[in-house]
Amino acid sequence: MSGVVGWLKSNIFIVVFAVLIIALPVGGFVGSSMWNKKIKTKAEEELSSKKRLVDGVSRVTYTLPPIAEGETPIEEARTPNAAVTRFFLEQREARQAEIEEVVTRAVRFNKTADRAVLEPGLLPELEDSREARRRVRDLGERIVGTEEQPSLFAGLFRGINAGEPAPEPEVARRVVDAYRAEIDRAGGDLNDLTAEEQEALNERMKGVRYGVYARRAEEISVFASVEALKVPGEDGESVIPVEAPASPDETDVLRWQMNYWLVEDLLRAVDLANRTSDGLPTEVPRSPVKRIVSITVDGLEMPEKPEEDASAGSSSAGANNPFGTGGGNPMMNNRGMMPGGGMAGMGGMTGMGGGGGGDPVATHTGRSADDQNGVFLVRNATITVVASSDDLVRVLESFGAANFMTVTSVNLSEIDRWADLKQGFYYGPDHVVRAEIGVEAAYLHFWLADVVPDFIASAWGIEKPMEDETATP
Repeated sequence: MSGVVGWLKSNIFIVVFAVLIIALPVGGFVGSSMWNKKIKTKAEEELSSKKRLVDGVSRVTYTLPPIAEGETPIEEARTPNAAVTRFFLEQREARQAEIEEVVTRAVRFNKTADRAVLEPGLLPELEDSREARRRVRDLGERIVGTEEQPSLFAGLFRGINAGEPAPEPEVARRVVDAYRAEIDRAGGDLNDLTAEEQEALNERMKGVRYGVYARRAEEISVFASVEALKVPGEDGESVIPVEAPASPDETDVLRWQMNYWLVEDLLRAVDLANRTSDGLPTEVPRSPVKRIVSITVDGLEMPEKPEEDASAGSSSAGANNPFGTGGGNPMMNNRGMMPGGGMAGMGGMTGMGGGGGGDPVATHTGRSADDQNGVFLVRNATITVVASSDDLVRVLESFGAANFMTVTSVNLSEIDRWADLKQGFYYGPDHVVRAEIGVEAAYLHFWLADVVPDFIASAWGIEKPMEDETATP
């Protein structure tokens, strides 16, 4: 035993290396197994984490939202793909551009290129100064008009080549001149005429009178004047008031302005109907609309101006949702416009309302004058005309061609054309009827916000633009 121990001592390195040769493979195996398990666990955790991330984006939903009422959105869930992503992005940008183009045209059509206020500087806010009050009183007098200075509305009628029948003094003068000429040809003595000759002479004088009426009808496109605006409507007020108020304010100015624009659109529709396919105005005997008997409009309900500073009362109606109904649209800004200037959700114009008064019951259009939708102000009007029965459809279609107007009712009745002829209204050979036409007109808040005082805008649900939004299509 002592010899073995001695050998081991004398050969210590051999013993150590022998032990290492035997122990290292076993220890290495055990150590590597433990190390491999840790590495494997860590790798599996990283792989699982990355797999969860990949699984989370392995299927995305591509969407093209609808841009018209009733349109179904296009949706596709699939693995992300650069080409597909680019396609949907291009399509969304194209739709956005289409929306903006349509809405820009709609605003321009609704506002019209020459739509301007009657008196600059009075709207939307009226200054509290003597000069401003004087200008408002002056505007009221110009709205009512005088014999020396006709109403401002008279210019609208001149613009559609409207006029009144030949004045009776002029008719009488021409008849008398013709009668005297006949007497001179007869020798200057009525007693020399037989009863038959006297009756024939009277018939010729009737022909002269009717000829004067007919010549006047050839000079104009439609019989009409501001007298058609002095007929009281259902609310008892007429478009042109009997007299100007003694102390008018911005509510009066806005009412005059809104009524002026509504009458302007109605007369534009008549003008479109009374033109040839080449755009030339027709004369009364060939015009579909022969005469405008009356125009009445709904009464605009004006809120009372608050005692405090009205300029601080900028409307916030629809700030989160320009449509005034549940569920905002995050793609729209505070004027109901898509980014870049377009307005979303016009659809079929159903459910549109306004701040004006009138019957709260919606018509077949789905609109009610008492609704506040944040997009349109709805006005109701009734225009009574004498029209050719054969061209009545053309007359009705002209309202939609003139602006955002919809015919809501038509009441037809016969007229006594001979009684009208005695008053100078010569209609020509066409069969004519009296048509009482109800019309709804819609005006976009987008441009009305620039002329409506803040406290009225708040009551009507018209959202005022932000200070940095000054561009108008």
